Amino acid sequence: MCLLLFAYHCHPNYPLLMLANRDEFYHRPTEPAQAWPGAPMVAGRDLEGGGTWAGIAPGRVAAVTNIREPQIPSPPAPLSRGDIPRDFLQGQSSPLDFALSLDGDRYRGFNTLLFRLGATDELVCAGNRHQPFRFAPGVHGISNGAPDAPWPKVERGRTALAELLNGMAADLREDHFVDRALTLLRDQEPARPEELPHTGVGPELEKALSPIFVRIEQGNFPGSIAAAAPGPYGTRASTVIAVHRDGTTQLWEQGYRAGRPAGQVRQFTLSPP
Repeated sequence: MCLLLFAYHCHPNYPLLMLANRDEFYHRPTEPAQAWPGAPMVAGRDLEGGGTWAGIAPGRVAAVTNIREPQIPSPPAPLSRGDIPRDFLQGQSSPLDFALSLDGDRYRGFNTLLFRLGATDELVCAGNRHQPFRFAPGVHGISNGAPDAPWPKVERGRTALAELLNGMAADLREDHFVDRALTLLRDQEPARPEELPHTGVGPELEKALSPIFVRIEQGNFPGSIAAAAPGPYGTRASTVIAVHRDGTTQLWEQGYRAGRPAGQVRQFTLSPP
């Protein structure tokens, strides 16, 4: 994932509402959101690493983003960051206990969002560049830097999500929330040069990565990066997740192929046990 936007205890019936975009090279093999065999879990599947970027289990949500830090060397034989949300969703640990069990030194830089309805530490952010912490109620965002860092896509997304919530009825319906959330996640407006973060990839690539919805064709990578890039890159999937206070957990996913919708929106509902 490269963008997570989430509203925590901002709606009387939905303690967690999450919107997310997964950005990746187009050639990386992936399966869309689906029920996983052997576990009451719905998530997309990264066929190269074996994990997932975001998913749900009854009353549980997990997602992961990488941290853009090209100057930091990779650890030897790194584990896949996609294992983290997969393992949380397939287990029963509380968010904080799971976060404390992670061996962060085995992964490249990451932030992971862990939610279990009703837990003492209900919504936790873990990562290997900070200590685990609880989120306070409110509208938050994580991209490829620190949680709630004021990157343009994070600030733009948080503002849009807050506006969306202002018009949301007591019961979630696709026409007044999900459709609008997916439209929000398709925003391709780049940031202004003075707003760009400085993560070490150069201003041209920072700008190309700055929209909420990313689309970079092979020839549009700047300078020497174009020769090294393994292919076009951009948003591969948009995900909307809603957890009702009764434990009903829903996920909608729109897949994309080369920046265009691939098939219909997929929808899943998991009932509490």
